[in-house]
Amino acid sequence: MADGFSADIKGIAEVKALFEALSTKEADNAILKALKAGALIEQAAISDRAPVKDTTGGLLPEGALKADIEVKVHRPSGRTPYVTVAPGKYTAHVARWLEYGHRLVRGGYSRMLKNGKTRGPGKEVGFVAEHSFIRVGYEESREAVVEAISNTLVAEIQKAAVKKQ
Repeated sequence: MADGFSADIKGIAEVKALFEALSTKEADNAILKALKAGALIEQAAISDRAPVKDTTGGLLPEGALKADIEVKVHRPSGRTPYVTVAPGKYTAHVARWLEYGHRLVRGGYSRMLKNGKTRGPGKEVGFVAEHSFIRVGYEESREAVVEAISNTLVAEIQKAAVKKQ
């Protein structure tokens, strides 16, 4: 696949035959349970690496970023369901600032234009360097996530096949 996801599962032919024998609903449920299992591992890895605010200011309470890493299940009609792991809507802007770094502006707003100039009354007084925690958590948990997804998928397929008999 595009992101390098691959797994080596023993007895894949038997599991594939069981999977193809399942109904669409049963197959989707098995896939979603497997994806959730992997997403929970990734959520824990990202939350563990999320910085905790010191007392220098800001409106978010201490530990808000750690607590707001969410797992969301998406089920678009007619398409394959998928799961996302990302900061929630209350902390997403802060997570982006931390992940990629940002300009520190005082005295109002200051927009960076495409030509490199700034617009607005604010003055740039510094730059806050990036403190990546999402990308690092993703990279470090990647193998464990793949293993959890494959193990859970095989177990769910076998469980659904036994129920069907």
